[in-house]
Amino acid sequence: MRIKFLALLIFVNAIFAQDTLPLFVPRKPEKPMMFCAAQKEWLAAAANFEDWEEVKGIKNLVINMPYATFDNFSGHNLYCGIQRAFLHKDAMQKLKWAANFLKKEKPDYKFILFDAARSNHAQEVLRSAVRNTPWQHFVSSPAKGSIHVYGMAVDIGLLNEANEPVDMGLPYDSFAFYAGEKGEAQAISQGLLTETQIKNREFLRSIMRKSGWITLPSEWWHFNAAPADTIRVKYEQPLPLPLPQ
Repeated sequence: MRIKFLALLIFVNAIFAQDTLPLFVPRKPEKPMMFCAAQKEWLAAAANFEDWEEVKGIKNLVINMPYATFDNFSGHNLYCGIQRAFLHKDAMQKLKWAANFLKKEKPDYKFILFDAARSNHAQEVLRSAVRNTPWQHFVSSPAKGSIHVYGMAVDIGLLNEANEPVDMGLPYDSFAFYAGEKGEAQAISQGLLTETQIKNREFLRSIMRKSGWITLPSEWWHFNAAPADTIRVKYEQPLPLPLPQ
């Protein structure tokens, strides 16, 4: 009993001490995989799923999804190199609104779309990379249901007039405690973020919020098209899979 208590105490302390730990990077797999069969099956379902649309036709948006490469925290190519993105029509409308607001406020800027709808299979691969670590709460369990699998979330950033990523202080999918808004004040006080980086994040958040998107406090790049609890009740998935937690 004492051993179990000590193990629990160490785990809890690790969670609350993340701001003093080095940046967490999941261990890369010994044999990186490309999940082509699973992704192609999901793409076929997504393309024919009621009320879903492919993300295209937005002139000031570039699709560049790291999960379609091996260069992501899982170390696997989840999307078989296929750079096709889908969203529910409700989310797609809000993305178009965001693109219009961006064009008005910064005509030379573009959105860079890191991810949109995602399969449960891909979600499980991502969850596996952090399972049983103090950082597993950063990646939703497939059993609970990531908002991405409902086509109601985007991971998004900005490109400036030189087509360079706008500096947000941390890269996409960082596990740092200041990857989102909730850690920014502390990061500023510790010199981990600059005022310019905060302003860049605030600009992205302002554009997205005006378009009806909801921020995720732990990630500067993630936005939901509606409250998470509402999405899980109201919306459906193209390929719900009975995956373990």
